[in-house]
Amino acid sequence: MVAMSTQTGTAKHVKIRDQLRDLVLDLAPGQRLPAERQLAEQWGVARMTVRQAIAALVREGLVRNVHGKGNLRSPEPLELRVRLGSFADAIREHDLVPSTRLLECGIDEKPPRRVASFLGLDNHGLALRFRRVRFGNGTPLALERTWLLAAAVPDLSEQQLTGSLYHYLEPRGLLPDSGEESVVAVLPTDEEAALLDIAPSRPALRLIRRALVRGKPLEYAEALFPADRCELWFPLNPR
Repeated sequence: MVAMSTQTGTAKHVKIRDQLRDLVLDLAPGQRLPAERQLAEQWGVARMTVRQAIAALVREGLVRNVHGKGNLRSPEPLELRVRLGSFADAIREHDLVPSTRLLECGIDEKPPRRVASFLGLDNHGLALRFRRVRFGNGTPLALERTWLLAAAVPDLSEQQLTGSLYHYLEPRGLLPDSGEESVVAVLPTDEEAALLDIAPSRPALRLIRRALVRGKPLEYAEALFPADRCELWFPLNPR
């Protein structure tokens, strides 16, 4: 009898979750879900069952819980083409307003070994490191940490880093023209989750870029994207 009750409860929860998913998919991005009490009365179930169904859709990334606004339909993921170019320009292509918050900027006296190896810092060269949060219409879309050869960018200022780095590099003949990128799925740290305004349980995509200019290393960058807000795509070309 206990096992049958558990199966029935599980089946009810799954049924309500599926019904709620259909309801949410009919909403416009950013539109609020009906109240838990209203849904419970409509479907004749306990509010806890509705709450569990909402939590399941939050984990799927279909629903966001926003303080003061309630449960909202999540926006569609932003399709970002991975390329050697300006992140701000990519955001503008989606009719969003880009903005940047600079978290830190300075000389990194002991960069990670992977960074020092790529940039060739064995001969006492210095790396400039900075961290930024990138926004689209005020929503955090990426958390970046970047290292550049300090000698190559002696006049790079904090003010310039609140805009497009590649717009700074281009007129100086330092626009990257080749490199490689890799992407892995990760869970953010508590600090990363807070900066991106996501739950630590939400998956994220970590992109690592190693960029060169005329065959010489210039930039090592790591960017973290919330997986439910950004969809990365890579154009494929025959070799």
